[in-house]
Amino acid sequence: MSHPKPHKKNKKNIKAFILGCDPTVKDNKLEFEYVFDIENDKRYFAGILSNLKLIGLFLEDVYVQNLITEYQDEETSGNKNWNEIAKTYIPSRRKEFDKIDPEKKIPVFLTSEVLYKVLLNDDQNKYKAKELYNNKSLIPISAKDNQLKRPLITLYRHYSYSLSRQKEYLNYLLTLYSF
Repeated sequence: MSHPKPHKKNKKNIKAFILGCDPTVKDNKLEFEYVFDIENDKRYFAGILSNLKLIGLFLEDVYVQNLITEYQDEETSGNKNWNEIAKTYIPSRRKEFDKIDPEKKIPVFLTSEVLYKVLLNDDQNKYKAKELYNNKSLIPISAKDNQLKRPLITLYRHYSYSLSRQKEYLNYLLTLYSF
């Protein structure tokens, strides 16, 4: 089984990276051509796309990839080995993003709290999602504090963290970046 390709409409004008966890497939019944099945079934990416639009980004502006590119048998939250597997993929994602943006200025939007926890350097305090969304001093997560070595911004898929529900966070992101 091949793994989903990253989504990139315009590789020369990328304004943000969007990082998902992994493709999950049970019983080899579903295979995506692109991450989040972006080109076919919008339901996996709809919430993220809504958030992106609120900050002025569209599919043409982003490069979308999963941290783990290989299909996993278990959903991320139920995969007991996810953290260990994910850590082995970090150097590949860093290299991939650095190839597109060698100056390391393009931010990475994280779609899940598990990504934040696995990417943060071991010596850094790990905050809960609610704290990250309510404390402006924590976002963006500095490049020196994470293993991708570029700014990280939480943009979780969970509906509780939809930017339409998180107005203060949305306004803060709009002051941080003008895409």
